[in-house]
Amino acid sequence: MRPGDPEPSGPRQAQAAEVDVPPRRFRVGSGGYGLVRQHFAAPSIRPDCGSRQRQIRGIFPASQGAGVRMTPELVTFLVAAAVALPITALLELPTKQGRHVGPVPVPRIGGFAIAAGFLLAPAGTALVSAEARRFVTEDWVQYVALGMCGGLVFAVGAWDDFRDRPWWLKLGAHLVAAAALWGAGFRVGELTLPTGSVLQLGLADPFVTVFWLVLVTNAMNLIDGRDGIAAGVAILASGTMSYVAWDLGHDLIAMLFAGLAGAAAGFLPFNFPRARRFLGDSGAYFLGFALGALSIAGFVDNTGRVPLYIPLVALGLPILDTAVAFLRRFLDRRNPFEPDQDHVHDRIARLVGDSSLVALIIYALTAIFCAGALGLHQWYKAAGSAVVGGAVVALTIGLIVLLGYASTFWNSRRVLSWRLRRSADLGPHEAS
Repeated sequence: MRPGDPEPSGPRQAQAAEVDVPPRRFRVGSGGYGLVRQHFAAPSIRPDCGSRQRQIRGIFPASQGAGVRMTPELVTFLVAAAVALPITALLELPTKQGRHVGPVPVPRIGGFAIAAGFLLAPAGTALVSAEARRFVTEDWVQYVALGMCGGLVFAVGAWDDFRDRPWWLKLGAHLVAAAALWGAGFRVGELTLPTGSVLQLGLADPFVTVFWLVLVTNAMNLIDGRDGIAAGVAILASGTMSYVAWDLGHDLIAMLFAGLAGAAAGFLPFNFPRARRFLGDSGAYFLGFALGALSIAGFVDNTGRVPLYIPLVALGLPILDTAVAFLRRFLDRRNPFEPDQDHVHDRIARLVGDSSLVALIIYALTAIFCAGALGLHQWYKAAGSAVVGGAVVALTIGLIVLLGYASTFWNSRRVLSWRLRRSADLGPHEAS
């Protein structure tokens, strides 16, 4: 502990106070053999934070008589929004109509504004902040690797926005980008479970990492079926995970999360019902890929392990929608990658009708999931985590039942076929 610091108020604070572990960094491997991660561990609580509140790191002096200072994360958010907003307003290129709901054709290249805001914001913040400049220069490998791999995902999505591409081509590009990012050092390695136990991935690490990246990438695209949904979900999830990454000591990742939230916020005024701009596959895929990658890099705890359940809960709604969609199509003997209009937002729309209300309901559900993620982070390995985890599971099951998916599963083709075979095997008397 430093002289004058307050006494740690809990076991996690005490642990952080005893060991000052440097934040994890990415470094270029020796001998030209690629990128390797060094100094993998990062403090779960900053040693100088006292009761979980780190000192606010100011960029600009506080205004006379005011106590608010601009942090690198806040400045990055504002710069990203300032970049994305005018670019979105200027986008007028005609693209295909696609599956998105709207009365008239709308430009679907909003992803360019989000990608530009996200990638330019940290550099803009570094121009006015020596601290932000240090974050970017120390972890530049993360920054560049994410930009290059995310650029591939964006390019394939943009290609699909202008000209329909088969699902296998897009999935193949996602797998290549995810594998390249794994090679650049974005790796799960070990998983910390909510119970505190550790799952060593070993040889399964590349498969788990690639699966997670592809899952989140496509989950954000699938939920982008109604005006304003994907951008709003990205703002809430990115803001939540920016705080968690900041609290774990991953400064650059916290800035990048804030930049992603800011870019989505700059785009949202044009995308909220009725939308004048659409994300398109390019924007939705880029949002998902960035969220998946940053959640791996930003959630390493003080043991060097990744508590992946935090982003899993924060992104609970799009991941639930993706899982339900794939299971529903599989049970109905359809191609799991075949698009339809029976997602969570579609069923909510059939219940409430108004597009703006659909978006607000999705925001509210996402906020609940994000609150659960913060609760799991706050009460890690405590009794409260069991309560929060139980509430998240109850919410998930409740959504499946209330939206009628349980009935859909029960009456699907595969389940009906199984029920008929079972009834025939048991006989009329036993089946009744």
